[in-house]
Amino acid sequence: MTKNLNYIDEAVYQKEKSLFLEESWILVAHKNELLNNNDFVTFEYFGNKIFVQNYNGAIKSFQNVCLHRFNTIHEEPYGNRVSSCLYHNWTYGKKGNVIGLMCRNSFEKDNINELRLKEYEVDYCGDFVFIKLNNELDQNLEEYLGNIFVPLQEISIHFGSKTIDYTIEHKVNWKLLVENVLECYHCTSVHENSFAKMGFGSIAPEKFDFFDAHSWCEFPKGESAKQNKIIEKSLASRTFKTQGYLHFYIYPNAFISSVEGKGFYFGFMLPESPSKTNLRVRYFSPKFDKELSESEQNIIDFINNSTNESLDLVLNEDKKIVENIQTNLVNFKDSSPIFGDEEFRILKFYEYFNAKKELKEI
Repeated sequence: MTKNLNYIDEAVYQKEKSLFLEESWILVAHKNELLNNNDFVTFEYFGNKIFVQNYNGAIKSFQNVCLHRFNTIHEEPYGNRVSSCLYHNWTYGKKGNVIGLMCRNSFEKDNINELRLKEYEVDYCGDFVFIKLNNELDQNLEEYLGNIFVPLQEISIHFGSKTIDYTIEHKVNWKLLVENVLECYHCTSVHENSFAKMGFGSIAPEKFDFFDAHSWCEFPKGESAKQNKIIEKSLASRTFKTQGYLHFYIYPNAFISSVEGKGFYFGFMLPESPSKTNLRVRYFSPKFDKELSESEQNIIDFINNSTNESLDLVLNEDKKIVENIQTNLVNFKDSSPIFGDEEFRILKFYEYFNAKKELKEI
């Protein structure tokens, strides 16, 4: 099993960074964030600034750094505008080429027409947008996701509009975030006033599947959980319904989950150092099979606001725990965490991840 040293050591972190940048597709967005011409989403992954943008219906991804004087092109996490650097207005098209700049004649000797932003290959699993970090990786997206592709594809088409998008800094190693979300063993204690009240955490999951380090799992809902009749009626026409808490981990960076199809969480890990990981939090309302009336939409808006508050509570409860763990590891470098049967998804993650690291080092 992994030693605690692997959560705090810079050399280990650099090896993991190299592994991901060479051998990973990453889930970066949902199509609902990129519906309109010039819609974009940005992020920084292991120091690499990247954006994904809609160019008249074509979704493309490029390095988010201007080729002129290396300013960031899109500074916001998401928005809608042309791909134009705000320093000197160098503007880029869907091929990553320079399509506009001031005083172009003064740059004739510099072969401006040949310049291209670094481009990342884009592919889709349903309505989820992935990019390939290394164009030399000889594996398409469906091969990369294996038998997780179809269930992920199926849930993706039920996302409605995005209701929140913000980032929480965690002073932890990225692997602690993975471990935390791959089990609900802690739900009845850490989330006593949220998940536990909804009936999750007391019953072991019976539905799950794996492919390499990817996994999904459905945590059943306890029979004693109380239903809110107004909420149940308001959400009755949602297009996706599941009995429990459905959770996907898409290796290496993304978490997708839903409580009974009443909304959808999209968590996106952005590692910055051995002991710092930003978690980008996005939440989407459900899709409905009918057009909602104004009063129905008002109720849904209220439910979304309440859900956002509950999500924030859960995330900060987890943040407190994992940050406590990180501070303790320096005194237990040669020890290893202990994982029981309830934490089987963590064991499967490390089975794959440790084998990949060993293979790379050979």
